Amino acid sequence: MKKIALLLAITLCANYAVSQNKFRFGLKLGPAFNWMKPDDVKKFENGGTTLGFNWGLKAEYALSDNFSFYSGLELNHEKGKVSFTNKTYYYMTGNYDFIETKEENGTHVPEDTTGYLLQLKNRTYKSTYVTLPIGIKMKTNEIGYMTYFGEFGLNLAFRTGTKVTDEVDYLGNNDAKANLSDITDVNMDKDMQPIRVQLKVGLGAEYKISEGTSVFGALHYNLGFTNVVKGDSRFLLNENSTPVSQKFSAHGIAVTVGVLF
Repeated sequence: MKKIALLLAITLCANYAVSQNKFRFGLKLGPAFNWMKPDDVKKFENGGTTLGFNWGLKAEYALSDNFSFYSGLELNHEKGKVSFTNKTYYYMTGNYDFIETKEENGTHVPEDTTGYLLQLKNRTYKSTYVTLPIGIKMKTNEIGYMTYFGEFGLNLAFRTGTKVTDEVDYLGNNDAKANLSDITDVNMDKDMQPIRVQLKVGLGAEYKISEGTSVFGALHYNLGFTNVVKGDSRFLLNENSTPVSQKFSAHGIAVTVGVLF
């Protein structure tokens, strides 16, 4: 009985909100310019800005004439480049699988001794995230057919997969160079964090094309403040054969266009 009453209450609230035009739904897409910021600049360097792409659904619930709560569901395809300025190594099999290490007598050695030792110079991370944005939208009154707005909130992202492309030094090992000639799009899920959080701020404008329908454009800055990789790598080793400690945060500027109903 309680479940039926709760369901009825939710249904009545939803019908009331729709009847009052409090809910708006839409679609959005656009490019993004992403980069990864290392925490320790003595060991790592940002490898530059890369181009990504985002698309998804947008939902808004009006709290008043000028304030709304927004959310949605996005799919983010993005890259990030990192240069390893300190000597950093890993082991890899001839099938392009990274080899995990284990501790023996205070140092780490590969679990599979048949792999090749490589020195990592530069790495490009290519990740896909399913993102749940949440926040507050503040907008002006309608000026002609235009409305201007600002947004402030969070991006809560769940990683669905990561691949890396590496530039390496083969350390004079001709067999390694012959068997690992193209280290591209290799799975790196085990060395990545499953969840990422960003602060999101943005500005934009809407143009009403008919009653209840608007097109919009926006520019957002996404400030990452969580580590997107494992703090202690399962694969990367320092010169003294200890695991590499790493912290990279993901940042980006996204350009978005879409339609709201």
